[in-house]
Amino acid sequence: MGRGHGWMARAASTVANFELTEGGLQRLELGHRVNNPASGAVARAAGFIKEGTERGKFLIDGQRIDVDTYGRLYTDPLPDVAPLELRR
Repeated sequence: MGRGHGWMARAASTVANFELTEGGLQRLELGHRVNNPASGAVARAAGFIKEGTERGKFLIDGQRIDVDTYGRLYTDPLPDVAPLELRR
């Protein structure tokens, strides 16, 4: 199980789809350290669009780290990712 199976993209997409439709939110943001390109791939697969890089946003172990920021609006098309089943 683990990496390379698309579970995180499916999970992120499922939660975002729900919150932007039934949850009533109009916008979601997602950010990740620029040195973690796998997180960017998850964001894009989940329908998020890169909006920019926030320089020096995180302070980790005394060093400033840049963060790529993504956004998704309720008006954006649904991503082509099979959603996970939500149980209530």
